[in-house]
Amino acid sequence: MIASIRPIRWRLVWTSLLALGLALGSFYLNQWVYAFSDDECWWKLEPARVGAQGKLEPPRVIIKEVLPDGVAEQAGILDGDELLAIQGRKVLATGDGLTAAQRQINDTLEGRILIYTVKREGETLHLPIRMVKPLDRTQLVRLVTGLLFWAVGLLVVASSPQRKTSRHFYYLGLLFLLAGSQSAGFVNTPPRWIQVAQGALGLVTGVLLGPLLFHFFLRFPHPFPLRRNRRFLLALYGTFALLGLVLTTGGMVQIFRPEIGSILGWKPGAPIPPALGATLFFTGRTFQVLTGVVVAGACVLFWVGTFRLAPRLRRAVVPVLLLTSAVVLDLVIFGILNVFLGNQGLTFRRQQWILLLPLPLMPLVFAYAVLRHGFFDVRRALARWVIYFVCLGLVLALYLGALALAFAHWLQNIPAGWAGALIGLLALPLGWILQRLLLFLRRRFRRDLGTAREIVTGALREHRNRLSEESLISGLKEALQEAFQPQLLLVLPARGQAIELPPLEDSGEGRSFQATMLEFPAPVLRHARDNRELVLGIGSDEAAWVQECGPGLRAHLDAMEAQVLVLILANQELHSAILLGGKYAELNYSREDRELLREVAIAAGIVIETAVLHRKLLDQGRLEQELHTARRIQETLTTTAFPEVPGFQLALRLEPAFETGGDLLWVKRRSDGRWLAAVGDVSGKGLAAALYMSQAIALLEFAMQHADHRLEDILVNLDQTLRNLLGVKDFLTLTLLEWDGAGRFRLARAGHPPALLIRGGQEGDTRELCPHGRGLGLRPQGINDWEVVEGTLDSRQWLVLYSDGLTEAMNKKGELYGAGRVASLLQRVWGTGSVRAASEALFRDVASFEAQNRDDRTLLILARDPA
Repeated sequence: MIASIRPIRWRLVWTSLLALGLALGSFYLNQWVYAFSDDECWWKLEPARVGAQGKLEPPRVIIKEVLPDGVAEQAGILDGDELLAIQGRKVLATGDGLTAAQRQINDTLEGRILIYTVKREGETLHLPIRMVKPLDRTQLVRLVTGLLFWAVGLLVVASSPQRKTSRHFYYLGLLFLLAGSQSAGFVNTPPRWIQVAQGALGLVTGVLLGPLLFHFFLRFPHPFPLRRNRRFLLALYGTFALLGLVLTTGGMVQIFRPEIGSILGWKPGAPIPPALGATLFFTGRTFQVLTGVVVAGACVLFWVGTFRLAPRLRRAVVPVLLLTSAVVLDLVIFGILNVFLGNQGLTFRRQQWILLLPLPLMPLVFAYAVLRHGFFDVRRALARWVIYFVCLGLVLALYLGALALAFAHWLQNIPAGWAGALIGLLALPLGWILQRLLLFLRRRFRRDLGTAREIVTGALREHRNRLSEESLISGLKEALQEAFQPQLLLVLPARGQAIELPPLEDSGEGRSFQATMLEFPAPVLRHARDNRELVLGIGSDEAAWVQECGPGLRAHLDAMEAQVLVLILANQELHSAILLGGKYAELNYSREDRELLREVAIAAGIVIETAVLHRKLLDQGRLEQELHTARRIQETLTTTAFPEVPGFQLALRLEPAFETGGDLLWVKRRSDGRWLAAVGDVSGKGLAAALYMSQAIALLEFAMQHADHRLEDILVNLDQTLRNLLGVKDFLTLTLLEWDGAGRFRLARAGHPPALLIRGGQEGDTRELCPHGRGLGLRPQGINDWEVVEGTLDSRQWLVLYSDGLTEAMNKKGELYGAGRVASLLQRVWGTGSVRAASEALFRDVASFEAQNRDDRTLLILARDPA
């Protein structure tokens, strides 16, 4: 399945399969299994009257109409015949008698012959009629219309899965499909579970179709502000749901009438209580009137929205508008004729499907507009899938043709078993050929996401791009062009909180546009800063803020055919924006594409910050001052202040070897109340290590936004992202610690020195926590096998995290300080109960011991308060 519909693939699959199964199954049950048999003639009860001789003649059952070329006409039934009996059973000239006779016919199997006894001009005739099950052409036309709507909707949502309008149209197509399978009801009574299922299906379609149609035209073709009014939409859907619930309850009462009647004390065979009947009648009429009002309102919205479109889009929608209006008018005429003529003759009831023949033209003309004018970019999708299936068909045709030729000329006498084995063996290379062919076509049509990621992030890894804004932007533009091959690619520098859209000489609609400033509203930029939502869809249904900037700006963006805007922030300020048009041989930017662009924007912002800092260093020539500034920046990124952790003591200390360092010390409280701490060490020292450390802290801050991310997930994301950001030989070691108020902790280690668990001051009271796990950002990529250990920090116990700057401190003799000295000193101070005194003592001891091999030093001690 293509990447553009991968995020909603299961929703498309199960909704399509469910709707197709229900629609085709309902049509099958209505047309064949529980369809009624018919004699193709129409009777009518003629009341008592005074005859020619002045005598009162009793009521009679008269044949009023015989269907031309029907089985009744073939049997010799004529208009005006008096029906006396069917299969020897007398037809009573009463309402109940006609109902019983009709049920006798309907319950007869198709093809069985019934003997009709009729009286014609005083003569009694016995005429045999073979029962038939007529095809309900009205339901067939509605089903075909629903199938076409579903197919067009599926094509549209595959074209633009990120657009709410396309998904809305797809669900509308599903409802048309379900509505098309509905019948006026079974004449033969099916099992109750089928009646309940049909009632539920009717409830879903009846309740949702009208409101969803109105809601769709609030979005398409023009986005009306009312589409965002939640109260209105809740009232609209809620009203229909309430009415549908009442009608469904009435239907269930009819289905389970004997059981409900026995519980409520109704008399057997008696009609439902008048109050309930009046309620259901009023509710049904109200539902019909509201449905008509909603459909009429949708048509008005369609007309108004169409003439608010740009000329090119208006030309695409006008044929759909005109035909839709004509079909609605045709349905109104159909309803009126059905009310006045529905009970007046058999021929009208059998031929009324002709009035519904324009229905299938509505989805077809919409498909024409989509394909002809590219309203949803479906043409490329259709072309791609046609090529897929043509290639598959050619391969299969060649395979089957070769088998037929071989068995016709060379393998005529081969046994059947050997023939089957030969066909099976030949199917293996066929499968391999098909797989390679599909992969080849897929590569021809679109870039693989992994390839696109490698191309784009490769531009950020280039060393020459790290210290120059111009070369970074140029390399990033070339990489995006190669990865996505967009129809439009512009990198626009920011001017404050705005960018300037370039002039457009000829937009294809006879209009030209001057250079226009696109100013970002403050809420949009604030949301981008706070949540790192740096990729903005700028389609008409994705960017309401663009519409608020004025119709001219909206028309300018539509004429440029821009789809996505990527913001690049440097030092929390807008630096530039990337404007992207449609992808080559792709339909839209999928969620994976947008997530990749978001990662690229974050990484580009970090690299630009580095480039800006480097340029300042070169331009000003004040290296020491800038290093002090970088040191202050690093101190603001790291956690050196002691946060208040109820029930615990916390000691934090970080000493860089130079003005800036690559050690990482970070503590934050998660949204669910748990605490997360990190101690890490970036390879190298100085400014480069400090910059990499700042990148790692930014990624940790981003991970903190998701409370459900486990330590393993955080390490996987850090490893993948850092591999794209760090240099070829750079890496990060890290220890992550997570704990809650009860002392339960989880600890993961990525190549970092083991943690220490100190339970007392005696020998053997110290234990190393050393879960396995490789460093982050290493090349080549390894297996994601980071282990997590869990435990509980009891009263007065200490958990110690440190960097190798403490254990690898070296004296004049070349001896290392070592983890043993660290554990021994902390045990000696453990009895004081002060982790901050222990931290101060450890750093003093290491400083007096060390004579060479100066490195960044970091320490974190977490202690549980006495119970």
